[in-house]
Amino acid sequence: MPSPVIRLATTADVPILAAIERAAATLFPESDLPAALREQVTPIEDLQCAQRERRLWVAIADDGATAGFALASVQGQNAYLDEMDVHPAHARRGIGRALVDTVADNARRQGLQSLNLTTFGHLPWNAPFYARLGFRRLGDADLCPELAAALAREAQLGLRQRIAMRLVL
Repeated sequence: MPSPVIRLATTADVPILAAIERAAATLFPESDLPAALREQVTPIEDLQCAQRERRLWVAIADDGATAGFALASVQGQNAYLDEMDVHPAHARRGIGRALVDTVADNARRQGLQSLNLTTFGHLPWNAPFYARLGFRRLGDADLCPELAAALAREAQLGLRQRIAMRLVL
């Protein structure tokens, strides 16, 4: 299977990312992602800002379709994978791995210490996927203020079984 093409997003890519995010949300059971949250997507203004700041990547499938995207941020000496979605029609083709690898490589080039994220701890395409990429689950004592705040926000939204993970770079 050929490797997906991962590139920095262009302004033309930004408007189609919400559809990918919504499609990916359909994979989650309603007990994990309540119906009220299924239509919520990353605000287009946030994606536009990330695109301008070169911290938004897209995956292009063999057929030329935009198959997924990754949105990252930096706080201090750490990178954060804020959002990563692959359209279900393109799942299990290495696209998620390629997106995460690209974000991690970019963070390494910037001299950052780690790549952090929050995810569902019990779904096979979440925490176990990231563990296979070298991320480790963090306990409460290991949480930086940004991850603790992210988990608290997610809990307020009604998301359950969320955990934080870190890849040391």
